[in-house]
Amino acid sequence: MANNHNRGGAVYHVPPGSIPMMAEMTADAFIGNDDPIGNFIFQAEPNHLILKRRFFRSIVTSSPPSAVYQASSKDMEAMAIWFPPGMDHSQDIDVDPFLESDFQDPETWNRIQAVMEAIMDLTSDLGDSPQCYLHLIAVPPQHANHHHASGLLAPMIQRARDEGLPCTLITQREENIQRYLHWGFTVVKERQVSGSNERFTAMRKD
Repeated sequence: MANNHNRGGAVYHVPPGSIPMMAEMTADAFIGNDDPIGNFIFQAEPNHLILKRRFFRSIVTSSPPSAVYQASSKDMEAMAIWFPPGMDHSQDIDVDPFLESDFQDPETWNRIQAVMEAIMDLTSDLGDSPQCYLHLIAVPPQHANHHHASGLLAPMIQRARDEGLPCTLITQREENIQRYLHWGFTVVKERQVSGSNERFTAMRKD
């Protein structure tokens, strides 16, 4: 397992002690890239930045310990979490769950539930059908356009190909859909978030 910068398919495997830092940098990436789901959920909250940080941190900290945590290097110019075959969200551990009392706008809780329902609908077969699932990929804005994300995608795609497994993911932004199409993924399902114009797209590469 390489601990150097990502060259030739090498990746840095994030040790358990560095996962809190990975969570912070993931939150920086999503907030810095003006993620539309965070904006949708917390649109009416006065403390929306604090709540967004908790939400995006939890994508990392709630992931199962046996998931594959990767980065482009120790500096984490890009970060990814993969679920290996047989893993699903039933193994998630939410260490900092939201409560309805955390919000000043009562509709925030409903928006969170609507987003979670859409995600769970699109990932309902994770534990049933063998696949390598890309749970998260995050690139802080200052490291965009340097191919760090590609360096994390390519080795896992090759591993899945060698093992005869599909790679799957869900994404939300149109520009991300186009990037994954370039990588050979195809759209298999779309799911609208109830009460909004937001939608998630499930993609697959066989």
